[in-house]
Parts: sequence; C-alpha cells; structure tokens
Amino acid sequence: MSSRSKYVSIFIVPDDGSKATRLRLRRPVYRFLMVLLPVLLVFAVVSLFFWGKSLQLLRENAVLQTENAKVRQLALELEQVRAIDRQLRLMTGADIRLSPAAARSAYVLTDSLKETSSGQQRDIPSIWPTQGRVSSEFGEYRGLMGKRHEGIDIAAASGTPVRATADGKVLFAGWTDDLGNLVIIKHGGRYFTRYGHNDKVYVKEGQLVKRGQVIATVGSSGHSTAPHLHYEVWEDAKPVNPRRFLPRKE
Repeated sequence: MSSRSKYVSIFIVPDDGSKATRLRLRRPVYRFLMVLLPVLLVFAVVSLFFWGKSLQLLRENAVLQTENAKVRQLALELEQVRAIDRQLRLMTGADIRLSPAAARSAYVLTDSLKETSSGQQRDIPSIWPTQGRVSSEFGEYRGLMGKRHEGIDIAAASGTPVRATADGKVLFAGWTDDLGNLVIIKHGGRYFTRYGHNDKVYVKEGQLVKRGQVIATVGSSGHSTAPHLHYEVWEDAKPVNPRRFLPRKE
C-alpha cells in the first residue's frame, strides 16, 4: 500500500493569505477523530441541557423557601396577637374588645395569612386515598429482615378508585419490583406521596393532579398477597405516619 493511502492531510489556510499549515494524520487517527467529534458535541449539548434544568430547580427551591418563611412569619405574628389578647383577659377578667383600628389590623393580618397559606394547604395530603380498612400501620416491622413499614396498607377490593390526597405533580408512574404499579406525586416543596400495588394507573409522569382526582385503582401488583393500597407520606425527605394528616374515620 502506498504512503499516500496511509495518511490524510488537512490544510489550514489563514484569511490573511499567509502560508498554510498542513496537518498530516494517519487514516485510523482521522477516522477516530471523525467519530469522536460528534460524540463530544452531543455530550456538550446534553450537559448544557441538564445544567439549565439544575439551575431552574435551584431557583424554584429558593422561591418555595421564601414563601414558607413568609407563612411562618405571618403565623408567628398572628399567634403573638392572640397571646396578648389572652393575657389581657386573664389579667383583667374582662371581655376585652379591640378598638376599631386594632380590629381592622387583626383582620388584615388574618386575611393575609389565609391568602398566603391557602396554596400551602392544598399541598398537604389530607384526605384518604381510597375507601377501605387499614390492615397494616406505619412503623410496624415486617418480614425476616425486620424492615420497618414506611406507610399504611388499606385493604380494598380490586378496582376501587385511588385518589391523589393533595394537589401536585406526578414524578413517577410505572412498575417497580416491590410495589408493582407505583405512583409518586410531589406536593409543593415539602411533601411526597406514594401509592403502591395498583391495578391500573391513569396518570403519567409530569402530569398535574388535583386533590381527590382518581389516579389509579386498587390492585395486588408487585410483592402482594391480596388487593390493597400501600400509601406513604414523605415530609422533608423522610417517611412520616400518614395518619397525622388524615381525617379520623367514624
């Protein structure tokens, strides 16, 4: 084989008309570079995309933290007003009535607190996800390895509707080996809920859902011996007892 067929020459010609620069590469090296350059380009584009997503999540988290701080401050101020009112009643033994100006201030403070926190209330998972009987409580240790139960199990017939317990966004809707057909919903900045062992799933990832919306039906998918819903609530990245938020059944 001639030397000419073993090499590829690349000439770099400056715009000012000066002498061109010649790069002489072996053909295998040239082919490698032709494959590597598109790969590097795709990697750079993907990296920029995920970097932008990360910045967006950081900004959203900062906004949520600011809103939560405002709610806590308003709640503190309202509690201080109530504490002063209780102290005056105890000290005087009389029915203290606020002046018109003070009453208006208290009304504005209360109204502002309600308006700011109304969105926060919709993010709290405070309804039962399905109709049925609780067959396993939070915190119980189960199995040979003694794994702690991170939710509650609600026994119900197959096909019973499963509802979102608060407004939120579906982060996951798919199959897992343990919980079968699983739905995970993010509610605001603090709460996540998980709905496992479903028969059918009616939502998809990225979908916005409202409290009470049917997202699935009760089933026995995954590691399950009978139809039931496995329901979890996570607060600040930790599993908590869902009963803290659920209304008491009659």
